[in-house]
Amino acid sequence: MNSSILNKIYNDVCCDELKVFKPGNHSLLSPIPGMSELKFRYAAKISSQYLTNEKITMGEAIFLSAKKCKIELNSNYNLGIIMLCAPILRVCMKNVSNFKNDLANLLSTISKRDGDLIIKAINFVKPGGIRNYKGVGNIFSSNEKLSFKEIMKIGSERDRISKCYSENFKEIFDFGLPLLRSLKNKATKKKATQILYLNFLAYALDSHLHRKVGKSKANIIMFKGLKLKKSMNIFKNNDNSIKEFDFYLKKFHCNPGTCADLTVTTLLMDKISDIFKFSL
Repeated sequence: MNSSILNKIYNDVCCDELKVFKPGNHSLLSPIPGMSELKFRYAAKISSQYLTNEKITMGEAIFLSAKKCKIELNSNYNLGIIMLCAPILRVCMKNVSNFKNDLANLLSTISKRDGDLIIKAINFVKPGGIRNYKGVGNIFSSNEKLSFKEIMKIGSERDRISKCYSENFKEIFDFGLPLLRSLKNKATKKKATQILYLNFLAYALDSHLHRKVGKSKANIIMFKGLKLKKSMNIFKNNDNSIKEFDFYLKKFHCNPGTCADLTVTTLLMDKISDIFKFSL
């Protein structure tokens, strides 16, 4: 697939997601204090240049985009998006036969050098709460005896991005994508995206919150998200409930960032499969 087309698709979904009111997360209607809309857009532009570059490896693309975004923006605006979208875009650069099989092959054959570069990217950006984990497989200790695959497997117990790498993006293909496609038949694109985000929030602990505020608080937020999701009516205005939950999350500086990353990734996968009509 043409890299310039993939570049545009990636930029479009990153920017489209910013237009959707997502409780606790950044949006045009309710920004995260101290974070900039222009910087989110710039982060998408920077990362797209590397993630759709066929002349470099996936590990190089992840490391170079994460490093430049952190240096240019002086904060972590999109590491989760970079890590989740990179394998999808990399598969699309080849001749796709069966997307899931091709993705599984890509993830199972990540070289030691590329794996080291991905860990180096995480280490450089230092996403919120990452230092709170001191156990086996933590990226700040020597992991010479562990392969990248083993580190992702260990991380998958508490981190949904690692779990995507370990389980061939099962959460996207088996949960997010079918849900989004069902919602799109009933609601506007913005409403479908909002409900998708809430479903990700209610589905499992948000990894960013789990790391940053702990399991207990992350559990409370997950169950509040579940309660809100169950009360949502796809055909009615739910703005008051959404605003109340958003106020609560931002008051306590709780951003379900991983759920937003998963939302962007699902939007990307949906748009790519719609345009190129390949088998999943």
